[in-house]
Amino acid sequence: MKHRFSRRKRFILFFIGVFLAGLGVALSTRPGLGTSPISSLPYVVTFITPLTLGMTTVSLNMIFMLMQIAILRSRFQWTSLGQIPTLFAFGFFIDLGMWLSSFYIPQSYPLRLVEELLGCTLLATGITFQLMANVSYMPGDGFVRTVSDEYGIPFGTAKICFDASIVLLAILLSLCCFRNISGIREGTVLAAVLVGFLIRTMQQPLRFIKRQLVKA
Repeated sequence: MKHRFSRRKRFILFFIGVFLAGLGVALSTRPGLGTSPISSLPYVVTFITPLTLGMTTVSLNMIFMLMQIAILRSRFQWTSLGQIPTLFAFGFFIDLGMWLSSFYIPQSYPLRLVEELLGCTLLATGITFQLMANVSYMPGDGFVRTVSDEYGIPFGTAKICFDASIVLLAILLSLCCFRNISGIREGTVLAAVLVGFLIRTMQQPLRFIKRQLVKA
């Protein structure tokens, strides 16, 4: 049986997902153990410029949007510009999360690791909610999807290559500017492995939430 989903409920769930993902990025960054692969380059840029992590995230993802347009050209679906308000909301929630988490910064390594794990869990939950709502997506994911469709590369493979490229660029930028690797640590590796695993793990237990999206 094909269900009709409530648009209002989908947008609410999507909004919650974007909020949780932004908060998750902030909490996984604040302990100073690194950050998620997609956030690693914006994070390094914050050491070089006065911009916040939310601002650098928005800037980088706008480049990904332009890259989608460059690849697709006349075939670019202008409805995909709906990624832009999603992006600005995500950037705002990252900075909000960074501000909220600034009131308590654990000093001991175990507590910093706990905060890192909490951030990864919130990020995975937020992404899972966004996938369930199926309203929009981030320009980075849109770029990966475009490359996958255009060049016949499996999405998972394209995503791994994309994340690895972002981390590599972050490392190169850090080496060029500081002569050492800043912002890339064990937390980056942890997020790369754990977030994807948690998303896959959460899909089944959280199906009851998707059932709430069905129109009454």
